[in-house]
Amino acid sequence: MGSLSKKLYLLRRFGNSLFTYNCASCGKAVRGKCLCAECSKKLLPAKVQGEAFSSAYCYDGPAKEVMLCYKFGDNYEFCRDTLCDWLLEGMAKLSADDIDAVVPVPSYKRKTTRLSELTKGFALLAELPCEPKLLRKIRETRKQHNIPYEERFSNLSGAFEADPSVRGKTVLLIDDIYTTGSTVSECSKALLEKGAEKVLVLTVLKTEKKK
Repeated sequence: MGSLSKKLYLLRRFGNSLFTYNCASCGKAVRGKCLCAECSKKLLPAKVQGEAFSSAYCYDGPAKEVMLCYKFGDNYEFCRDTLCDWLLEGMAKLSADDIDAVVPVPSYKRKTTRLSELTKGFALLAELPCEPKLLRKIRETRKQHNIPYEERFSNLSGAFEADPSVRGKTVLLIDDIYTTGSTVSECSKALLEKGAEKVLVLTVLKTEKKK
């Protein structure tokens, strides 16, 4: 990513920090952030999953409220900077040397999504090349959160296709929430089938199994 793009992104972030927002969890007024200090203390770090997969926080409490605001809210942009920072925290848990490309999980019809915007911002901060064209979704599927867990893998089977130029590259795949792993598994499979050297997976949040 060019230094100019990063400077413009950081300038926009600075501008956002001057405004007062309502905490996405409790509604308290807070400047430049989407969570107040009290709610930030309630964030639960996700467990380390290994060298090739990481998430920043558990999909619970204030973290869940921020994600729902970003994914479905009208005033979602004020959460983006926070989620970018969380991705950086999650990346610190990875063995992520020599990454050649950062790729978001793609949508079927839309080239630009909230996830692709988030991935671009994260890539700028991490100073890594964002290459969304390396992976595309080739057929429509049902929304994962609307179907039973046991049907999620079959729902996405064969839904993604990687570009041949991914051959030999180490790819960092980005998604917002890890639940069953079906989405990132199918995306990773498509990338590896076209010759990717290695696929690392980074998600903002992870659903932890209830005991």
